[in-house]
Amino acid sequence: MTKRITISVPDDVAAHLEGVGARRVSGYVTDAIRHLVRREEQLRQLDEVFARTGNPQAPDRERAERFLDDVAAWQSTRELRSGAHA
Repeated sequence: MTKRITISVPDDVAAHLEGVGARRVSGYVTDAIRHLVRREEQLRQLDEVFARTGNPQAPDRERAERFLDDVAAWQSTRELRSGAHA
């Protein structure tokens, strides 16, 4: 099921979306939001781990966050290849 919504975006974002092509904007925005939702969930889980184990030093936290970025990129690549969306 889908639901139509209308949003306002800054000019630079609108210009980028226009370059994506009118027929692909919904899918493009949906994929971007799914990526952000996944990222927020991963960061929440990371915070839970750190709450139990103690907060790491800044360089270690940054390394953990880069690892999450790598995992997200891998997941996105896998989904594109399979045509699936999480």
